[in-house]
Amino acid sequence: MMRTSRRPQGSLNLGDFDLLLPRQDETSLSQARQDLLEEALWAEAHRTAPRAPRSRARRTAWIALPAAAAVIAGAVIVAPDSSGTSGTDTSPPRAGAKPAPGTAKGLSATVDRISLAAAQRPALEPRQDQYIYVESKVRGGSVDRAGGKEKLVVTPLRSRQVWHSPDGLKGFIYEPGHEFMDKNGEDLDLDRPDDVTERGSYNSVKKLPTDPDVLLKRLYQGGRVGDPQADWTAFGEIGQLLEEQIAPPEISAALFKAAAKIPGVTLVDKTVDATGRAGVAIAHTGPVSRQEWIFDKGTYEYLGQRDVLVKPYRGLEPGAVTSETVVLKRAVVDAKKELPDGTTL
Repeated sequence: MMRTSRRPQGSLNLGDFDLLLPRQDETSLSQARQDLLEEALWAEAHRTAPRAPRSRARRTAWIALPAAAAVIAGAVIVAPDSSGTSGTDTSPPRAGAKPAPGTAKGLSATVDRISLAAAQRPALEPRQDQYIYVESKVRGGSVDRAGGKEKLVVTPLRSRQVWHSPDGLKGFIYEPGHEFMDKNGEDLDLDRPDDVTERGSYNSVKKLPTDPDVLLKRLYQGGRVGDPQADWTAFGEIGQLLEEQIAPPEISAALFKAAAKIPGVTLVDKTVDATGRAGVAIAHTGPVSRQEWIFDKGTYEYLGQRDVLVKPYRGLEPGAVTSETVVLKRAVVDAKKELPDGTTL
């Protein structure tokens, strides 16, 4: 597995992604598998662009996860979905209106509240023989080529459960609503420690610095603060772990404080998560979309994240929500497929 490069990457043109994929007459891959790879690449681009692609094994673990990334599971959340609509939302992506504008006003105070809430939550501390369990609802984009035209189609909201060992070498994913994934789930085991990307495991996350300035430098991976590409990448690094990772409370708090120092980060005072729960968002705008991390407005707990187009893209207009995640539960369990209540998948 290739490690993430620490050198700044060149400008990323999302419209050229097809050039990265082999055509049918050049490969034995079926069209379905090509579509799956394109879906993973598209989602990855909006989650962490511009950065080097993940290895095949690790990228599978993130297939169809929306919202440009979540980085260090901000808060260690072990809470059921309180929306009352979990699993029933199949509405199409919302569009037709520009996203609510973000502002720097109130950003610092809101991030302070989010960081304080994260620091005060009980820590989840898995043993090395245990697994981190994350349950969520997700939707993402896939490409429809019917009629010779390519259009991005956003899937209905579906359930997703993942298990990861603290060292990142063992894992399992269960996402039966995914069109191309094994309906019985898929193993995500890796062969060797070198296959685990930096910050790709709980063991590496818990070693991150708690000083926001030092942490921010680490997240930039050698990129320059103020460079739009490097800023987008750093924000995506944090967003990635918010979705399917956990972190010690003090590191979670530092991550949010570091995020507030990234140029271009704004506060969106009114937004909603994938199940319709209202909240506030910490946001950053990239080449074609804005990534929003959504928090409960009263408790400042992390709810989920979404990507909202700010430019037209593959048949969708600005304001369309192209990918979403709502995290329902995080826990530590003793084995793959084990649920927090002690039952087995």
